[in-house]
Amino acid sequence: MEKDFMNEKRRQVLQVLSEMPTRILSLHGRENMAELVLHDLSHENCFNLKKAAYFVDNPDFNCLKGVAGISTPEIPKNLWVDVWSQDEMFSSYMRNSVFNKRVREFAQCSLKTDKIIGSQEVRLLSNNLGIENPEYFSLNLKHGNNGLFIFERHSDDHKQLNEHLSHGASLLGFCPIF
Repeated sequence: MEKDFMNEKRRQVLQVLSEMPTRILSLHGRENMAELVLHDLSHENCFNLKKAAYFVDNPDFNCLKGVAGISTPEIPKNLWVDVWSQDEMFSSYMRNSVFNKRVREFAQCSLKTDKIIGSQEVRLLSNNLGIENPEYFSLNLKHGNNGLFIFERHSDDHKQLNEHLSHGASLLGFCPIF
């Protein structure tokens, strides 16, 4: 039974991930593209994340900047639909999201020293955002930038899908940064 559940979950995740590049291209240039991607990655039909935050670290300019954040307990039920076709309503909600605002207002000196973003720095950042059990991926982005994807799971049920989560998080690198 558990194996059947994981196979179905893997199928759902791969379907979401395979559709995402087309969705990103369909709304090319939207300011909040990263928020839409985070929504899909956090959805219960994908990785079922409690909170997720995306940052870009630019060592050349010594800057770490928050791009987008999503806290699934904050999101009203009517926004757990296809946000790609209702992007204006979702965008309006996200402009007022407390967690998203906290992430987007975050700016500090670069964490990328010696080519490593350390778990101690991530823990401090997570504590400031109210992420209680943080996990993270560091992503190599274009132009020498680095992505930082910090997340908290609702449960450990989907840890076997970590490889897919890192691939999904890398799609954030295709989102414009405003």
